[in-house]
Amino acid sequence: MQLLRSLVEDSLDEGYARASARRKAAAALRAESSAAARGAVVTGRRGPGVTMGMVLTACGLVAVGLLLSTAFGQTRLSARSAAGERASLVSEVAKRDAANQRLQTRLVGLRSEVAAAQRRALQLTGAGSALSTRLVALESVSGTSPVVGPGMKVRVDDAPAQPSSGGADVDPRTGQAQQGRVTDRDLQTIVNEVWAAGAEAVSVNGERLTALSAIRSAGDAVLVDFRPLNPPYVIEAIGDPATMRTSFVGGFGGSYLQVLKGYGIAESVTDARRITLSASAGVALRYAQPTARRATTDEGSSGR
Repeated sequence: MQLLRSLVEDSLDEGYARASARRKAAAALRAESSAAARGAVVTGRRGPGVTMGMVLTACGLVAVGLLLSTAFGQTRLSARSAAGERASLVSEVAKRDAANQRLQTRLVGLRSEVAAAQRRALQLTGAGSALSTRLVALESVSGTSPVVGPGMKVRVDDAPAQPSSGGADVDPRTGQAQQGRVTDRDLQTIVNEVWAAGAEAVSVNGERLTALSAIRSAGDAVLVDFRPLNPPYVIEAIGDPATMRTSFVGGFGGSYLQVLKGYGIAESVTDARRITLSASAGVALRYAQPTARRATTDEGSSGR
């Protein structure tokens, strides 16, 4: 009975059972290996995509950094170069200005020596006193000698800087937007009115004016005898203070200053007990001589 039950329940031999178990274990191991291989393949496909994106991003950042650093370096070099050139120009201008001042001082000294030599030479002549007096008067009028005396000062200065506006009024003097600047035409008008008021000698910011002087402009700069001037502009005139001031303020000069005042330009007129004006540096001695043809024509005319 027991043998029949064993045959029914355990139909396989133990050796067959162990072989079947081994086959099942081998099949399970192969399935796991296949799953692991498939996962490795999938991971291998995804890995290069992620790595390439990171590499491209890093390369882009490096390129941008190099570009910015190069631009910064070039800008810095340009700024240093511009600053160096500006400093060099400023230094050169200062040197030239100092040299001009030294030459101006030397010129004044040489002119004083020439004037002293002229006076000594005139004293040797019979009419030396009269000629010396006449020479002094002519030098004062022509501006070739320094003069001292009472007089009047007229001061004009640019209006304070203001932010520009799109609806700025047009300046009728220049036809441009109103800026409140003193122009060369303004100085010309004021100087002419000072002369008309009875001035005997006039200077603008220390530059002596003569019959050959010119007040012009170069861009925004005002030039007097080709020398640039900076505001404020001080016009000094030697003469009778009371007469000059009354005539100037009561005439067109005073009215013109009031017009300038309306543009914000500062102006003032004051008397001065003592004003010293230096000689003009732009006057050259000229001689007038008749030509030979003219002299021959005159002789022929007188002969007839």
